[in-house]
Amino acid sequence: MDNLTYEARLGLAMEDIGKQTSPNWLGTARRFQVDRTTLQRRFTGAQQDRTTAHAESHQCLSKAQEETLIGYINSLTDRSIPPTNQIVYNLAEELIKRPVHKSWVSDFIKRHQDRLYSVYLRTIDNKRVKADSVPFLEHFYRLVSLYIIIYIYILY
Repeated sequence: MDNLTYEARLGLAMEDIGKQTSPNWLGTARRFQVDRTTLQRRFTGAQQDRTTAHAESHQCLSKAQEETLIGYINSLTDRSIPPTNQIVYNLAEELIKRPVHKSWVSDFIKRHQDRLYSVYLRTIDNKRVKADSVPFLEHFYRLVSLYIIIYIYILY
């Protein structure tokens, strides 16, 4: 038990309490070396762990609002209207009725990148940006037109 962090021991204790038909708060708290009142409050939902409480107090949107925003972004993408960063920024401001900081959208995208479908919200890697430049495209189409002319000349 000494090797585990307090949060890990608390998690194990909550799991053990969940299996008990009649919770023995004090015995379980002693066995897992955690505070009895903390164990009881966490189990009943009256208290959150520190990281969750800190994140919710410092985030612009609550977890429920973020879930709603993710669902809306994905529904827009499914309807072939993928939102840009500015649209997501505006949606967040509409939800909380106050401005969000300028890097909020990029932080939001990093936190939920595995759940967002939108193509516009993904960053384009540097090689693709360079490949989409005008000189590269002009060179490509000059080569294609040259091959078309050669192909037509060989056919006739």
